[in-house]
Amino acid sequence: MFFRIQLLTLNIATAILLIFFLCLGSQNLGKKYSIDFLINKTVALPIGFLIGTSFTIGLMSGGLTSVLMINNDD
Repeated sequence: MFFRIQLLTLNIATAILLIFFLCLGSQNLGKKYSIDFLINKTVALPIGFLIGTSFTIGLMSGGLTSVLMINNDD
């Protein structure tokens, strides 16, 4: 159980750091895009921020899946 909590904490901390550096790095980018959902549009965001955010969400979901798949045979 303690190993699972360590892995989950490491995964979340890594994702938070990636989002933090992504926000710092994408402040002065010129070309911006918005995502068109069915109901409304998002604010204009740099394409690197959109790709980095999707990468970070994938990192978190993959890490959470791997933590949940660990067997507790101890």
